[in-house]
Amino acid sequence: MKERMIEMTCPHCGHVFHIKRDTLGIAKISENIEKRLQDGTYFYHQCNHCHHLFYMIYPFLFRDPQRKFILILSDKKEIDNLPDDELVVRCKDPEQLVFCYRVLHQQLNLKKMVHFKRQWEKKWTNKAKFDRYDPLHHCLWIKVKEEYKAMILTKEEEKELRS
Repeated sequence: MKERMIEMTCPHCGHVFHIKRDTLGIAKISENIEKRLQDGTYFYHQCNHCHHLFYMIYPFLFRDPQRKFILILSDKKEIDNLPDDELVVRCKDPEQLVFCYRVLHQQLNLKKMVHFKRQWEKKWTNKAKFDRYDPLHHCLWIKVKEEYKAMILTKEEEKELRS
């Protein structure tokens, strides 16, 4: 893991502070990072001045060599020395990175999940957060406005999702 001091500004009150954060996470080695990516809290921070919670945005790379994916949150156009045999996903913000982590960690088809997410948000006219795939009940769990909803999958959808 690679830690560095990062300057942040609270988007609510403008308080400027420095915080030490990991900028690199590797599956099975960075277990605390993985746990916090899974529960969606990794990029959250509470301002010690105004006490609002907000997402911190800073350069971050997460790699899972076993599942063969790399997630990148960065403004850099090019990143050198990435393996050619792994899926590299550039994320625009922490929420997108958490979504991609949950999907790829469960070895689901990212393209299909992006399609589903668009459908959910159109249907419920709100942000829909993918929580998990439940193979026992053949459904996806989605959180909309703090309420969990189950999307029952057809056999065909489930097959596409697992490919």
